[in-house]
Amino acid sequence: MKCARLGIALLMLMAGILAEGAETARLSPEGFAIIDGAPRLLIGSYDLPEDDAFLTRLADNGFNFLRGKPDGAVLDRIRAAGMYAWIPLGSGLALSEGNAEGEARLRQVIEEYKDHPAVITWEGPDEALWLQWYNAFQWNIFEQPMQLSALIQQAAPEQDAAVIEAWKAKHKQAGDRIARGLWAEGQALYDELWQALGKENPNPDKAVTVCVARAHELGDDLSRGWRLVRSIDPDTLFWQNHAPRNSIPALQWYNREVDAAGCDIYPMPFNRGVLHSDLPNRSLSCIGDYTRRMQAGAPGKSVWMVLQGFGWKDLNDPFNPKDDVGGRRPTFEESRFMAYDALVHGARAVLYWGVHVLKPDDQMWTDLLQVARELRALEPGIVGQAPVAPPACAGDDTYASIGSEGPVLMLRRAGEDWVLLAVNESYVGIGFEVSQLPPELNGKSLYRLYSDETVTVRDNRFRDGIRGYDVHVYATSKRFEMTPE
Repeated sequence: MKCARLGIALLMLMAGILAEGAETARLSPEGFAIIDGAPRLLIGSYDLPEDDAFLTRLADNGFNFLRGKPDGAVLDRIRAAGMYAWIPLGSGLALSEGNAEGEARLRQVIEEYKDHPAVITWEGPDEALWLQWYNAFQWNIFEQPMQLSALIQQAAPEQDAAVIEAWKAKHKQAGDRIARGLWAEGQALYDELWQALGKENPNPDKAVTVCVARAHELGDDLSRGWRLVRSIDPDTLFWQNHAPRNSIPALQWYNREVDAAGCDIYPMPFNRGVLHSDLPNRSLSCIGDYTRRMQAGAPGKSVWMVLQGFGWKDLNDPFNPKDDVGGRRPTFEESRFMAYDALVHGARAVLYWGVHVLKPDDQMWTDLLQVARELRALEPGIVGQAPVAPPACAGDDTYASIGSEGPVLMLRRAGEDWVLLAVNESYVGIGFEVSQLPPELNGKSLYRLYSDETVTVRDNRFRDGIRGYDVHVYATSKRFEMTPE
């Protein structure tokens, strides 16, 4: 069956049927991508498998969105597998005022690939806003102080002791100002030290004040690029991924021209020193916090969240654990929770980064494919119609300091059926009551999918319990359950 489907797609491609033009992709009122006239949940991967069999496996398990590149053969391959692509435009999207050469290059890419049937999204440069700050931090907090300290030590044998002590005091004072966020004062002191040591600051362009100004300027340059793209290709979606950082006003500045925005957030395992979230909440449920934050940073836009497809031990990252416990990969239950936590807080796409480190037969790929297959089966409910009034939820008292409000809910109607998602963001199990359900659900039994249990709605309410960091999916039909791979 799988081979037959791929073969049909390839025959269509060779016959030129797929080359007639790209399918128009816009957003539904709820923010889902409209593909072939219907709202779709995008489930994506940043990695394009080299193996056609695994590419087909991704499609068969619910993935429908891959990171491509401006290459016809690559895009043909993605579409032949029944999936769609986003194309990263990178730094070429940033157009300074009067940059005719850059405009011509960008125009050429858009005109060449905008009508390819695989292309439904253009992407801005990844983490563009945060990288301006990151470059400044690396220099001002780590590299510059170490270089100056080494120069002072080298000068010590031939320099008056009082002068050395004065330099050390200035070095300490500069570091203190930088640590306190007094960027201009700290940089001025460092510049004085470079001059006193008879050296020139090798990276004046990495001063924090310079990088902040550049970040603002880059936001304008990207908006200028997006406007050019829009003038050439008004039908394709624009999206911008951010780091899980930066202020809401700064994010809004960068998201002015896009259709969708989001961030990458990889918190697992949160109890072993992983520092990817810088919010007070670093637990699994920070996914929901960042989803809401991206909504605030891109008001009126769709939110697409980039989730964890790796373990920190797989990466060369100096700030996170490398051991098999602290740097382990997420479990199936954790990956499932993160996907649903994003969805109940308003994400309209879930994309996975880091899967390039996985082998096809790794357990994490098996887990992610199962999550994707489950979401795809549930898609009619996820993209379905929201009720006029959302249901309410009240949790029982527990020994924990969080969770008494009960799980986060999302209720949707899909045709004659109803689907209710319940996500427990607490680490403890909670008994809870759902109330204010639509009257038409009274007397109906709701299946708790992937279990043998049902609950019956009476007086617009029902009661149940849920484990810590767990997800319940209730539905009026078991048609929303996935089929085995």
